[in-house]
Amino acid sequence: MIFALASRNALLYLAAGLFFTACESDTATKSETDQPSQNPKKAIVAAKPAPLNVSVFLEYSGGMKGFMPLQTAANPSTEFQQRVGDLFTDTYANSAVAQRQFFLCLEDSISKPVKYQQMMAYVQGEKPKEAALGTELPDLLNAVLARPAASREVSVVVSDFIYGPKNGAPLSQIKNRIRIALVEASKAGLAIAVYAETSRFYGTFHPAVKAPKASRQLGGERLPYYIWVVGPPALVARYTRAALTRPTAQYAGFGLSLGKVPAVAVLTGLPAKSALLPTAGVSCDGMNGAACQNLDVDLDGGAPAEFTVALNISALSPAWQQPAFLAAQLHLQVAAGTTAAIVPGSLRAVAQAAGPLAGYTHTVRVRLSAVASGSTALRFVLPAPDALPGWVGQWSTENDNQPAPRTYRLTEVLAGVRASYPAALPPVFTAVLTLNKE
Repeated sequence: MIFALASRNALLYLAAGLFFTACESDTATKSETDQPSQNPKKAIVAAKPAPLNVSVFLEYSGGMKGFMPLQTAANPSTEFQQRVGDLFTDTYANSAVAQRQFFLCLEDSISKPVKYQQMMAYVQGEKPKEAALGTELPDLLNAVLARPAASREVSVVVSDFIYGPKNGAPLSQIKNRIRIALVEASKAGLAIAVYAETSRFYGTFHPAVKAPKASRQLGGERLPYYIWVVGPPALVARYTRAALTRPTAQYAGFGLSLGKVPAVAVLTGLPAKSALLPTAGVSCDGMNGAACQNLDVDLDGGAPAEFTVALNISALSPAWQQPAFLAAQLHLQVAAGTTAAIVPGSLRAVAQAAGPLAGYTHTVRVRLSAVASGSTALRFVLPAPDALPGWVGQWSTENDNQPAPRTYRLTEVLAGVRASYPAALPPVFTAVLTLNKE
């Protein structure tokens, strides 16, 4: 539970250094190995990507401790302990992570280092230490992102993210206070990915709404918790692929833009009866028909032509790689005089990435009914969601005093995140092919 420890104005004055006196830390470093060049005579080599450094923050407050009971034969681990334990282990052990730090947020007087093993002991309920009161939500976000390294690394925050302001701070200002807490993240162009989960909870539950009961004893009821991943978009994508591979329907992404992604028209190299093969009227302008980005199109016969495009969107969050999500969001942009559409039900994940589909994650079928003269672009565009996902409203409540898998005013919290970014967001990705009318 995130309780108020600071005054109403503490958000604007909270120093990053004070946050680290409230957290225990440990750094484990593992350098990424350089890949030797396959051509020693080649003068130009590809630039090495920025190292993936990760800092993990676990709030260990009274409201969070119930997710982490001591495990016994009669009391197996909670979903939180399984999920977060896997996340921390993947962060610690995955070779894709160059440096990792763990911070256990307790009370101001505790500042000893925490190693991965110690962090896991807290997660598994093996530490008898009393939990702290907690930190007010905007202050927690502000402190995490005020660190000098925050703009160059991935910050992972695990908390129930219950907004509980001290001294009756105006609840009407939730959105604005979250927005102010994220000012530096917005200026630095950082992306935010939010994953929502539920877990059984054993212990004292401290709701934001204190009437009729300021606290309740729970014995396994399900409550929500959240994993926030913040950092440069490319690093957030890499960390997601390394440690958050399990899809979840409760996901929200902000500021995630990958630019152009690889795409090719799949024209050859498939079984003769494959549904992915093109119809008459489409051929490749070039030598390699199996991986074509320049298409010759002849529709003189009057019938539409169809062909399949392979996309590599492995850098997206698993939630945004789901075919149902893509089918609802992905659309085409074409020049005047060109008529094209995605064939309904054709967007699929690649089952076996071999042959012409090697290196690609999804296929989608395109139907061409008309093509403009000359050479024109066919663009696949995944727009950034402008509105909050539907699940956010379902998980939000105005009164959390009765325990349920809902979070107090979650809609306003995430509305503050959305407001931290420009009204017009760039596309999540584009993929471009060229059409040449014959």
